[in-house]
Amino acid sequence: MGNVASSKSSRGFNTNTEWRLNVMDPKAWSEPTIFKPERFEKDRKGNEGLQWMPFGVGRRGCPGEGFAKRMLGLMLGILIQCFDWEQVGGEMVDMTTIMERDFILKAKPLEAMYMPSKSMFNVLS
Repeated sequence: MGNVASSKSSRGFNTNTEWRLNVMDPKAWSEPTIFKPERFEKDRKGNEGLQWMPFGVGRRGCPGEGFAKRMLGLMLGILIQCFDWEQVGGEMVDMTTIMERDFILKAKPLEAMYMPSKSMFNVLS
């Protein structure tokens, strides 16, 4: 997922001090600005493997990986179910990105209007 640029040793532990995410790097992906989640299903050689490991793997893997993956779906579902969402201004969302340090950010922050859905009024009041 990232390239370790340097590391720092502290009390016997190596800590990565710089990371670079290659999510939209044209050297790593064809059409990097197009949303294609299927590109992560297999590694670059076509093998189903663990080339992109956001939680690590093996002994050094994140112990909270399973919990985080379950909670992400749950929280997204709660946000979708409990709120009604609308675009601000009704215009198309600008997906232009900029690089800041080693992070890819949206040039214009995403704005959305939300309101508790009608089914939630009874719960919240």
